[in-house]
Amino acid sequence: MLECKITKKLGYFVLDVDIQAIDGVTALMGASGSGKSTVLRCIAGVSKPDAGRIVLGGATLFDSEKSVNLPPQKRKVGFLFQDYALFPNMTVLQNIMCGANGAKKEKRKGIAEDLAESFHITVHLSKYPHQLSGGEKQRVALARILAGMPDILMLDEPFSALDSHLRWELENELAAVFARFGKPVLYVSHNRDEVYRLCDNIVILNGGQAEVSGEKWGLFKNPETVEAARLTGCKNIVPCTVNADKIIVPEWGVALDANGETAEFIGIRANYIMSACVVDKSEVAAAFEFEIVHEIESTFTNILYVRKKDTVLPPIRWEMPKKDRAALRALPQKLALMRENLLLLRR
Repeated sequence: MLECKITKKLGYFVLDVDIQAIDGVTALMGASGSGKSTVLRCIAGVSKPDAGRIVLGGATLFDSEKSVNLPPQKRKVGFLFQDYALFPNMTVLQNIMCGANGAKKEKRKGIAEDLAESFHITVHLSKYPHQLSGGEKQRVALARILAGMPDILMLDEPFSALDSHLRWELENELAAVFARFGKPVLYVSHNRDEVYRLCDNIVILNGGQAEVSGEKWGLFKNPETVEAARLTGCKNIVPCTVNADKIIVPEWGVALDANGETAEFIGIRANYIMSACVVDKSEVAAAFEFEIVHEIESTFTNILYVRKKDTVLPPIRWEMPKKDRAALRALPQKLALMRENLLLLRR
């Protein structure tokens, strides 16, 4: 288990987080500059917090009150940097053996060969990093990390330098690595789909603060804040006000029953908008005739920008499979916002 409660003054804000990670994969999500990578660097010992405490598997890595600050080599932390940080003058075998530092040479060689086999890089053992592809470099870096038998794995945007086809292949391999590892994993990514497929829990960082955290299904269903909703893919977020028993949404031109709830903003995911002709009316929070302002045809989907008919309101983004778009042309142009799909949000 990881406990990380630290503060650190950065250029334009103070990083102030309290993060716990048990076995499984915890994603750190946030806009660029929100402090995600700094958290990893503080845990790894390559950056020092101003105050706080970091405990991993019962061992104190950092404690400002007790003047404890273990050097990186004494922390059982596996940190995959974005550039992989392989030693250019060493072969693949030598790079992996470096991860098992402290063991006798023959044992380190055996560990490296076993890991190379599991990562399907045995044929590359005699090569140097410049002779490897991006995916091969990543496999070598992961093997080197695991050779040291760390108590936590930390990955900082591991697919940022890879093409989409290779990302998919390595993502499946990474999921298998996480399953075998059986200890905490911290995973930094901007890609919500990647996070949803690979991670169990999510921490949303905003301006250096751990704004929202929780199990991924719950957080996608109810992100709670505007930033969390944006990072989990909500494209339609607008201000709202609560007046008596109504939630007034000026940019959509609707008023919804408040049902005792309050919010500063309201959102709906673009693929959760429905045609009013195909839903149970009792579950509709609001419905209105719409007009299409703009339409984009993608590979497998259509993206419609629609607004309330005969208005100049800002458009709402509506995404649907092509087969649904074809069916929509034969239906009355009336849109439905389902109560269960609305996200009530705070700033």
